[in-house]
Amino acid sequence: MQIFSATRPDGLDGWTMDEQQYALMRTHILHMIDEYAGEDGTIALRDVVDAARQRYATHPLFPGGRTRNHCTFTKVDLEARCEIDRIPRSSPQGIPRHLHHDTDDAPGAPP
Repeated sequence: MQIFSATRPDGLDGWTMDEQQYALMRTHILHMIDEYAGEDGTIALRDVVDAARQRYATHPLFPGGRTRNHCTFTKVDLEARCEIDRIPRSSPQGIPRHLHHDTDDAPGAPP
């Protein structure tokens, strides 16, 4: 599947990913936000990546436990699809759910 990027004018960054890997990582990221976000609604990206490394260390879709890039690329795609927000200049980088679906026109944005 094509991976989108909110930082590209046309939304495409040239990345592709197996659909099953994407679906699993998407579910993981959204679950981590929903279950473990702080009072501000964000969770640190590093915590999401660390949890993915532990959760999928022996998963057959991620040979050798290679999950970091899959997690990061999926996060970038979810930002472009307006499922999560990008918080500029945050350190550590935090990721929240996107709350304004009614005004979005991003590629693949939910209706």
